[in-house]
Amino acid sequence: MARTQDAVTETLAKDPPPGVSTPSLQRQMEGLYTSWREAMEKQDLSAWQQVTSQARQGEIRNQIVSQRLSFPQAMFATPMRAPSLDGLVHVDTLLRGETASSIYFGKADFGITEASQVRENFIVLRFVKEFGVWKYDNLRIVKFGDDPSILLKLRNGDHSFLEAPEFQPDPVPPRIPGPVKAPDYIAELWVTAVGYEAKISINAQHHAAIANDRGRELINGGLAKGINRISIEVKEIPVSADTPRHLEIAIYGAERAEDEAKRFYHYRTSPGTEARNLQTTFPVPGS
Repeated sequence: MARTQDAVTETLAKDPPPGVSTPSLQRQMEGLYTSWREAMEKQDLSAWQQVTSQARQGEIRNQIVSQRLSFPQAMFATPMRAPSLDGLVHVDTLLRGETASSIYFGKADFGITEASQVRENFIVLRFVKEFGVWKYDNLRIVKFGDDPSILLKLRNGDHSFLEAPEFQPDPVPPRIPGPVKAPDYIAELWVTAVGYEAKISINAQHHAAIANDRGRELINGGLAKGINRISIEVKEIPVSADTPRHLEIAIYGAERAEDEAKRFYHYRTSPGTEARNLQTTFPVPGS
């Protein structure tokens, strides 16, 4: 899903001021990322925990447990490798209070494609300050497609394109999620929201938000056999006059990843009706 959990925050209401260029942080952030990368390479959980933000630790653990997999074994078993920064060009490091992002450009090798197939892209490393100490949070690839104007700006030292949201530090530090237990059912949330901002809570463990978009995502904590709860909070947002508003929410689940998923919950607005806030329950087979 395009924007979930705390990623929506106040940005739906108004854009925060952009991050401040702080190149003096480059070396510190590079060292932090390198330590994180080495911890992943060595499969060293203790070292990984020391340099990774608490929010990211909780999110990754919850995602793995919600798929009924073992943590941290599943995290270290992924074929994707953290790319080295060697050969990449540091564009800038942006600071916004307790969050920061370092932007690089070049061919970043994640170890999942042939070296000849690796293309130039922007790599955005995100960081969070916790109790006065910077921690690594996540990495994002930003593809510029066929837009030559961005490369021209980059070559001319014009970094105005960094004001785009995908390069900016998070407006606020991400929330630290509570730990979830292995679920009875692995589950996914599917949402289509046109002309609405929808905030969804499932069993008070999974929180999602989406606005004028559609997407699907793993449900943290999955589903339990018996009664499950869903809360939906909606707000109308601008949409073109010839576009009908529409909200559709579905939840699918399976006891094992290889099983065929079944739909356990479905809500959609009817033509001509408006979406409304809703709190309800739905059953999942078993006891």
